[in-house]
Amino acid sequence: MPEMPDVSFWMRAAALVALMGCVAAVDLWCRRDRARRWKEYLFILATGCAGAVFGAMTDLITSSISPEYFIFGKELPEEGLCANAMLLGLQAGFSAGIIAGALCLFVGMRKRTAAIKMPKVMLLAWRPLLLAIVLGALAPFVFSWFDPFGFVEHLTRPLGLETAERFLRVWHIHLGVYLGLGLGLMWMIAKLLKLPVDSAK
Repeated sequence: MPEMPDVSFWMRAAALVALMGCVAAVDLWCRRDRARRWKEYLFILATGCAGAVFGAMTDLITSSISPEYFIFGKELPEEGLCANAMLLGLQAGFSAGIIAGALCLFVGMRKRTAAIKMPKVMLLAWRPLLLAIVLGALAPFVFSWFDPFGFVEHLTRPLGLETAERFLRVWHIHLGVYLGLGLGLMWMIAKLLKLPVDSAK
């Protein structure tokens, strides 16, 4: 059985943007002033870009704390590690942001607020970002004891105790960020569900 071709992240992202552009153009041509797809797609792309920046910055910071986390945990090459870590975070953040934006838009449409404007929803976006930053910063201290996979035990002999502890610290930071984003997104969606229909137009 032939292998599926490996499609790069950039090709997938370009295909997504092109598809959105085509659908938005058709909607704009057919519906004129009543067209809304371009607003919805701009919102989704905006959340994707916000996620990309946040992900890139997170991995830039954590790769400076524990390069080993990315070298051994993510199998990134040691040469150009910071750039590769930022690229990895950018890709993951963009994908997560696209999904989160589409989910928020779906919630808005379920409330029959199809004319949601980006500023109204973007004002709610501080919730997942704030919780991700706070929980990411607190997690290494609150969950310093939490090592279910035995990272410190397995890594202390080949890397040394200090390096193993830094590895675990970065893992905790990432767990805190993921937890914060998830809780913040639920908080944001709960707020969207409580908005009156007219306030989202």
